[in-house]
Formats: sequence, structure tokens, C-alpha cells
Amino acid sequence: MTWIPWVTSAAIGAFIGWATNLIAIKMLFHPRRRICGLQGLLPRRQHELARDVGQIIATELVLVDDLLVGLDRVDLEPHLGALLDKAIASKMGDLKKLPLVGALISDDLVRGLRNSMLREMVLAQPAILAEIRTLAKDSIDISDIAATKLASFDLDRLEAIVNQVARNEFRAIEWYGGVLGAVIGLAQPAIALLTR
Repeated sequence: MTWIPWVTSAAIGAFIGWATNLIAIKMLFHPRRRICGLQGLLPRRQHELARDVGQIIATELVLVDDLLVGLDRVDLEPHLGALLDKAIASKMGDLKKLPLVGALISDDLVRGLRNSMLREMVLAQPAILAEIRTLAKDSIDISDIAATKLASFDLDRLEAIVNQVARNEFRAIEWYGGVLGAVIGLAQPAIALLTR
């Protein structure tokens, strides 16, 4: 018995396994345009995959409720106070110019009205935030946002990102293909030897 068929078969199997996995990884992104009926997975199905991934993101990863969780910690009082001050300041000049009415409006009266309105608005903050939450849930479509962004994402940039993140894993897949190919290559002469 000679060792040449064993080594040759293992080497050929390892090369085939490594090359097959390398080509499979490259075909995720290449060829970008259809060539002889072949096109990479992502260039061919980018819009469909974007829609599916967008749906998964919206149902499994990022829920609108998760995005709005910080809304409960927002203190609207300083913002509402600033808005009231701006609105009052823009109207007070006009009101003070009116005969009879202008004489009745004092700074203390305006300050009292402003503080009273602000207190009422602060008391209504939970209801205001609940309304904002309802409006946001109705108008924010995470699935559509993610799908639109993914569908328009530049494939060269996406490939660079994926390769940067998964470089070691891709290399391991290539080597596992080589090892598996070598094992299968060794099995061939073993089977041939056993069947004689």
C-alpha cells in the first residue's frame, strides 16, 4: 500500500473544501451584476432581505416602547415654562398698547397667570406624555425605517463592514471547509481499500 493516494486525495479534498467555502463567502456580495445567470445573494435580494430584516428589527430588537422608555423621565416644566414665556412676551406688547386693557395688565398679573398655566400644564404632564407616546406608536414604523435604510445601503460599504466584523469567522469557515474536505478526501481511499 502506498501513501500517495492518501496524501493526494486529502490534499485535493482540502483544497476543494477550502475553495468551495471561500467562493460561497465571496458570493454573498459578488458578482454585483448578473453574469451568466449568477449574482451574489445580497445584490440579488437586497430589497427583499432589507424588508425581512426590517421586520425582524421591529418585532424582535427595537420596539417603539423601548425607544419611548426615556420619555417617562423627561421633565417638561422648564421647556413648557420657556414656551409660555416666549408666547406671553410676543403677545404682551400688543395687549399693553390697547386702551383700557393695557392699563389693567401688570407684570404681577402676567407672572401669576403664567405660573398658574405652568402648574396646570405640569399637572397634565402624564397625560401629555401618554398622548405623545400614542402618537409616536402610531407614526413611527421601525420596520419601514430599517428596510428603507438597508435597501439603500451601499453594498461596497456593507461588504467592508461585514468583512471587518466577521473576518475571523469567515477565515475559520474557509479552514473548516479545508479540514472537512481533507477528511472526506481521506475517506475515499479508505473506502476503496475496504471495498477491495
